[in-house]
Amino acid sequence: MYYIGSRGNNNGFDNRASGAYIFRPSIAYPNAISFGSSVNVTYYTGDLVDEVHQTFSSWAKQIIRLYKDTDYVEFDWLVGPINTSDDKGREIISRFSTSLNTNDLFYTDANGREMIERRRDYRNTYTYTDEEPVAGNYYPVTSKIQLKDTTQNIEFAILNDRAQGGTSLASGQVELMIHRRLLDDDAFGVGEALDEEQFGIGLVARGQHYITLGPSTVNSGKTSSAIQRDIAQKKLLAPWTFVTSITELWNNINKEFSGLTRALPDNVQILTLEPWKVTEKSILLRLEHVLEKNEDPTLSETVTVNLDGLFSYFDITNIQEMTLD
Repeated sequence: MYYIGSRGNNNGFDNRASGAYIFRPSIAYPNAISFGSSVNVTYYTGDLVDEVHQTFSSWAKQIIRLYKDTDYVEFDWLVGPINTSDDKGREIISRFSTSLNTNDLFYTDANGREMIERRRDYRNTYTYTDEEPVAGNYYPVTSKIQLKDTTQNIEFAILNDRAQGGTSLASGQVELMIHRRLLDDDAFGVGEALDEEQFGIGLVARGQHYITLGPSTVNSGKTSSAIQRDIAQKKLLAPWTFVTSITELWNNINKEFSGLTRALPDNVQILTLEPWKVTEKSILLRLEHVLEKNEDPTLSETVTVNLDGLFSYFDITNIQEMTLD
């Protein structure tokens, strides 16, 4: 789906064009990309993964993947070059609609850490007016946007692979902005429209959304929020893959390495391990508790990590605790 970007005239602040710094659709309702025509759908099944390939237009496609051993559904989207031949800028969204009863509430993350409650058409420090009913409800989504149905004890979450704007404009509904191409400058300093090109045509963007659905609280096992944290860490810290001649390197590389002598607790990860003061052989170490309070009855609990003998390739002789100040 897509919003038509407002052309504006920039003579007054309340009539700015949608641009690099402003999201301002001309109307509050998005258009379907494939409006008036059917979506081309192809199914593929395999031993490890099933796929649904959707083609909405020549410039908007999507692959839905369901892996056999994962707790999420992957949406691999491809958008661009965005069509502007009708002299209209477009702001492309992915919208997900469910039957969950979420009222006016949804949740977005704060830089991958704390989840913040958002209420549609509301601000807790001033009286909200819906002059911009869509843009006024958009929030930054660094890694996750979430819905909760408290009556059914169900959470629906979307984990994104990059920072995007997102919102919930109706109960049980979520949308994320995935690509934009606009024809007017918003007069905030760039001096040009958000109309970037590559090879003489508009940019093509590709990314992934990971969808989870599960219980908010559990009697045993992990909560949905704990599973979401695990997925986010695996995607953020995914290993890099390199391809080269194996005969050239096989006898010259260390084929196995473990930096730790024992595993860390499931709710702890090493956030930083880097040289601090080289002359003093000092290292900066930061450990992160990856779950919030009350996200999981077990994994959200306070945990203690014994650093003595934890690392396999150096010994700790002295520790100085630091703050984040």
